[in-house]
Amino acid sequence: MTATKKDDDDDGWLPVGVDSLSDYTPHKLHLLLSLPIPGNVETSTINNNDNSLNLLKQSSNKAKQSSSKPKQSSDEPKKSSKKTKLFRYFMPITRIRASSAYNEQDKYYQQQTPIKPVDQQCDMRFFIIRHGERVDRYFGSNWYMLAFDQQNQFHPYHRNFPPSLPLRSNKLFWALDTPLTLSGLNAAKKLGQTLASKNFKPHYVYSSPAMRCIFTTIQILKGLGLENRIPIRIEPGLLEIGAARYGMSVFFQPNDWIKNGIYVDSSYQPIITTVPPYEHENTYYLRSKYVIRGIEKLHNNSSLESMNILIIAHATSPETLTWDLLGKEPNVNDLYTVSLDISYLQTVITERKQENKSWSLKTG
Repeated sequence: MTATKKDDDDDGWLPVGVDSLSDYTPHKLHLLLSLPIPGNVETSTINNNDNSLNLLKQSSNKAKQSSSKPKQSSDEPKKSSKKTKLFRYFMPITRIRASSAYNEQDKYYQQQTPIKPVDQQCDMRFFIIRHGERVDRYFGSNWYMLAFDQQNQFHPYHRNFPPSLPLRSNKLFWALDTPLTLSGLNAAKKLGQTLASKNFKPHYVYSSPAMRCIFTTIQILKGLGLENRIPIRIEPGLLEIGAARYGMSVFFQPNDWIKNGIYVDSSYQPIITTVPPYEHENTYYLRSKYVIRGIEKLHNNSSLESMNILIIAHATSPETLTWDLLGKEPNVNDLYTVSLDISYLQTVITERKQENKSWSLKTG
């Protein structure tokens, strides 16, 4: 367990557990797979025919070695700085690498799309945004044990907690599906205000069902002044890898949000309704591709000259949702490393050219 400092005018330290159910990190996924499933948590089921998976071979060590020492195998870790060693001491990484061989589940998502040259006017844009600051990353994975009483009533004991939270049938769900901190809520609203100042207006809004993503979406729409004008489309296929370890019942359903006064599109039919509890990185890439291409297909026949689509998801989403659009290869071996570069509320914009329907990253 590590610790993070409170606000400057507070004394003491706040614990941060490395075993919180967080944005995809291989060592935490490993811990999830070793944890017992609580008896009162409903678990989704899926047939996994992944019987022939082989671990991907890691790239050979490119570091120079002296002739007097035996050759270092590719499985041995490279030498790292003292800073990296300290990081690994507090957050040991145990990786379960995906297989390059596809299983039956992969076939459901798989369909190659050719990428063409680009040089025309844009007719569609995806604004892919990571959620805001998480409560469990700030206060630790056991935050809910102190913030809720025996009657399941929320009592924020720090000013960075959200002022209120919706009721849930089981407070354990807060450990599995964390909300945003007050700082995260304010930053998300500020991002919406910034987008509004640049005359940005989304035509459709999609969100992962994770509570941190829904809260982020709500706040961005508030900043845009559109919280009661554009409904949120909740897409389970946008969930990050490992998020459905304890089943889909952990997450609020559209009707739950509607009961709490949130403008959700109850007529929307999700592209993927259930995410498997166990999933390898290559299957996650293919699922993400299937979802983003499905969203694109839903809006292909729009009468609008140029469409803006807002997507609120996770740290891995800018990578897994764009690789096929941009004609790249999936970065299966280093997805975790790539996700470390995505900060809270970081935005990636991809745009499609009108004439040849090819995608590119928007820069500048």
